[in-house]
Amino acid sequence: MKQPPGFVDSALPSHVCRLHKSLYGLKQAPRAWYTRLNDFLLSIGFRASKVDTSLFIFSVGADIYYLLVYVDDILLTGSNSLMLQRLIQLLSSEFKLRDLGSVHYFLGIEVQSTSMGLMLRQHKYILDILTRAGMLSCKPVDTPISTSKATILPDPLFSDATRFRQIVGAL
Repeated sequence: MKQPPGFVDSALPSHVCRLHKSLYGLKQAPRAWYTRLNDFLLSIGFRASKVDTSLFIFSVGADIYYLLVYVDDILLTGSNSLMLQRLIQLLSSEFKLRDLGSVHYFLGIEVQSTSMGLMLRQHKYILDILTRAGMLSCKPVDTPISTSKATILPDPLFSDATRFRQIVGAL
């Protein structure tokens, strides 16, 4: 283990923090919190998605609502704004939460509301990856390798394997 960047103690560079208590004072807090949230959502009429365990769906007549959970962040959207407010009140009665209003950025995805619905983009995330890779000034092309000529690769191919893995992992 290493100290996280920005929190390195220069006097004790080989020391790391020891966790004495789980987040929010609960043992196995993430699992316990998710189980409690899951049980509550099912009790008020949501159903769990079969393909994504973090997605819950609630439908009433022609209206439909989606609740997406990522760790302790919740994204809630639906077709009726009055019902959305009611669902937020129900969640507030059971959990301590803050309503941050309309979503603009979630998990590295920019969210823009349009007349047709929501537009999702990862422009900032891609720029961050290109900056880390030192490729921000590179020219964009449809096919980033020549399809007509044999490519001669430099030796060694990647001087820093860890950095290469981090960049590929970010993709």
